[in-house]
Amino acid sequence: MEDDFKFEVGATYKNMKGAFEVISIRSNAMVIRWDNGRQIDTTVELQKRILERMEHEKQLAAAKKTKPKKSTKSKAKPKPAAK
Repeated sequence: MEDDFKFEVGATYKNMKGAFEVISIRSNAMVIRWDNGRQIDTTVELQKRILERMEHEKQLAAAKKTKPKKSTKSKAKPKPAAK
């Protein structure tokens, strides 16, 4: 997430609990409300860290999907058959 990222009043964002709307921002304090109507006081810094962590986890998951899979075949040479 960009260092100059700023939440905007009226905008919608998504954290682990779901989509929420920013109701108000005052200094580092903010009020957010989820789609289910639950509203809380929180900090801008906390919500920013949550969104950054979620973005980081998303990038890690995408990187895992694009990594080539390791071969499961044994690299040991087969032993010659006994006579």
